[in-house]
Amino acid sequence: MTDTNLSRPPTPSAPAAGLLDQSNVTWNTLEGFDHVWYHILKVDPDATTVDLLLKFAANQRILLHRHHADYSTLILQGELRLYDASGTLTEIRPTLSFVEKPAGGPPHSEGGGDIDCIAWFSNRGTDGMIYEILGPDLETVATLGLPDFHALWLAQVPPVQPSHPD
Repeated sequence: MTDTNLSRPPTPSAPAAGLLDQSNVTWNTLEGFDHVWYHILKVDPDATTVDLLLKFAANQRILLHRHHADYSTLILQGELRLYDASGTLTEIRPTLSFVEKPAGGPPHSEGGGDIDCIAWFSNRGTDGMIYEILGPDLETVATLGLPDFHALWLAQVPPVQPSHPD
């Protein structure tokens, strides 16, 4: 006798309501960068990588910018909303979505959905610049590069590390 239940995929469970426990994260801010907080996990100048957590305020947008490094994102809480330079919503990345993108691409801004969005960003293979911050006419108003992130990483409270029971 064949059990036909084995050939069916499992029924998805209902999404769990709740927020990511942030008690082990010390969020940092940069002057002039509203609606976003960061916590740098690791900077490796030799490998030209920067791994960090970003928290985007609910229903807000950050500065217009362009990526100058290949990057991956994993959404840990909420949803990340992306907007083009004109402010049109172009993409929504839900919780646990994973995206890889090459450096470049059109200028955009990002923000949280109805709750704060927390995302892991891994930037790699940069020429030194990671983010180019743009003004309303797409002019460069600031840059954040590998040396900037390295200095911020060294200055912040270190990320929580695993404990090892005796």
